[in-house]
Amino acid sequence: MNFYGVGLPEIILILVLTLIVVGPQRLPELAAQLARLVRQTRRYAGQVTSQLKYELGDVTQDYEDLRRELQQLRQELTQQAKPLQDELDAAKADLKAAKESVEKATGKEKPPSEGKS
Repeated sequence: MNFYGVGLPEIILILVLTLIVVGPQRLPELAAQLARLVRQTRRYAGQVTSQLKYELGDVTQDYEDLRRELQQLRQELTQQAKPLQDELDAAKADLKAAKESVEKATGKEKPPSEGKS
């Protein structure tokens, strides 16, 4: 059994030393104070935890709302950009066809690529 790296023999040694230093008369009083301290610490930790959950709940909700809005904006921008992309693709195809017709009309062939081994 390990409790924060302290085994059973160490715990027994600490209890025996506490009994010797504090004495048997004051040991129950010390144990009661220690129990009160543990209860107060647990209560405080519970309050802090609930407060953090409350605050993080608000932040999480805000984050989800913002994420949804950004996703909708992205979809809208994609839909608005699609016609522009289609026009650019059509213009590119027209330019390529015009270039090929000019090359065909002038009788030029595509020059072989230089630098190939």
